[in-house]
Amino acid sequence: MEDGLSLDDGWRGAQLALATPFFDLLRDTLAALPRDRWPTRSELTAIAEERGIRNARGMPLRFVTSASERSAMAYETRIAESGEIPTRDNFHDLFNALQWLTLPRTKSTISASHAALLQAGGDHEAKSRSRERDALTMFDESGVVVMSEDQSLLDLIRAFQWKQLFVERRAEVIASMRFVSVGHGLMEKALNPFIGLTGKAMLLNVPTHADIDGTAAHWLSEKHNLSASRNLAPLPLLGIPGWDARNEDAAFYDNTGYFRAGYTREIGPAS
Repeated sequence: MEDGLSLDDGWRGAQLALATPFFDLLRDTLAALPRDRWPTRSELTAIAEERGIRNARGMPLRFVTSASERSAMAYETRIAESGEIPTRDNFHDLFNALQWLTLPRTKSTISASHAALLQAGGDHEAKSRSRERDALTMFDESGVVVMSEDQSLLDLIRAFQWKQLFVERRAEVIASMRFVSVGHGLMEKALNPFIGLTGKAMLLNVPTHADIDGTAAHWLSEKHNLSASRNLAPLPLLGIPGWDARNEDAAFYDNTGYFRAGYTREIGPAS
């Protein structure tokens, strides 16, 4: 653990951050974990067993000590074939485990896709990710799911129109959009949010109460959605209403180094 903190100290110190909107996806799973000490791999596995979570091949999930998986091929193949997920004692791997416990269909889709692409592409695919695996990895690490039945609001994200979205149409955003951070790398960064914190958004033209796991898994199973990483739209997370107190002031969005202009052409399907 960084800064000389023990695992238990780090976990206890993270509890305030874990109560913020960045971690809303994990709320039920976090409630099943101890608050005063680091969750063990056995406890994580027990939750997976209780929820009946399996990988794409129907193998029950187990969180195990990381061994010698030094390549993407070895890591992804182990998960896909055995259901064993190598898990180190750090926040990055813990959030990966919590992703599996909370979004099992999405994670099994990502895992199976990685394994299939690696099997087809061999060493070349392992050493140099294809566009498909690049998009899968980007979502897995930095993904945000954005849901709204108002396509025009989603289009403002695509067009990098941050002030129009978050200032001029703020009431509509609050009433009819849902933002959920899902990437495990993004969650690790969100323990200490900073200007620059940006997710890669899957924009879904669906009701805000739609099932996140099933809808995201379906999107990822559609090959055309993985044709380019740009199908995941950059989203400056600190601009989301309720996610950072500073964005109550419209001047917050004047920081064009963070709320950047970008490409405005169509970047991919919304759903």
